[in-house]
Amino acid sequence: MTVSVKMSSKNQIVVPKEAREALDLRSGERLLVRVRDDGVIEMEREPRDLGAELEGLFAGVGLETPWREIGG
Repeated sequence: MTVSVKMSSKNQIVVPKEAREALDLRSGERLLVRVRDDGVIEMEREPRDLGAELEGLFAGVGLETPWREIGG
């Protein structure tokens, strides 16, 4: 896929919809940008922080930790 983008007066570009969908990008996510020696720019989605995504998922569930009983 090749899509033309235009740089704004603030040196910003919009990531085209096709690229956002292909990379499963969500608002606020970060991209890693790499400039190769031949002048080609590569961009990829920065790996998501799984811990941050799961934070609070089990809040208030009252899970017990069986290994404490085993080690006790």
